[in-house]
Amino acid sequence: MKISRISAIALAALAPAIANAQLSQILGVIHSAQIAVAQTAQVQPQQDTAQLQAQQAQQKRIDYQTQHPVCNANCPLDPADQAKYDAQQRRDQQEGQQQLQAARNVLAICPDLANAKFNSAERIIRCRNKGLTEEQQMTVVGGLPPLAQAYAASMVQDVYEDNVTDPSRGKSISDYYNACLQRGTPCARPKW
Repeated sequence: MKISRISAIALAALAPAIANAQLSQILGVIHSAQIAVAQTAQVQPQQDTAQLQAQQAQQKRIDYQTQHPVCNANCPLDPADQAKYDAQQRRDQQEGQQQLQAARNVLAICPDLANAKFNSAERIIRCRNKGLTEEQQMTVVGGLPPLAQAYAASMVQDVYEDNVTDPSRGKSISDYYNACLQRGTPCARPKW
């Protein structure tokens, strides 16, 4: 019995200390929870801002796709794109007309450029001998189909850079570049 009395007295004496320790732990947990809530409140607005920006960007994409639906090649252009397209077409047409007129002017200066009885390089050489500049000859080259332009431009460049003045040399130059054109391969530039 003595032990139980001593235990009861010890327990009564220790109860406030145990209660205080438990209370300290409870207060510590409450304090930690308050700090966590405060930190979450600070982080939450940053996350909300990022989330809001992401939602706004997504909405912009949706709005754009609504205004500009995905379409096949046969879709009509929206008015702004159609206006740009029409303006580009007009510019291209005007440039084409200007190039055509410039080529006609060059052909008026040297009709040999259109004379079918001469080969290509011979025409270039004959007109060079009549005073036509390399730039004027390139104006006529610009009216050729795109693939032929490269080879014709090479002939003009060769004639002027190598100072070829003998029209009879035109056959070998034309034959060389025509063979490259038919093969569809680039030509190394020989010295004429």
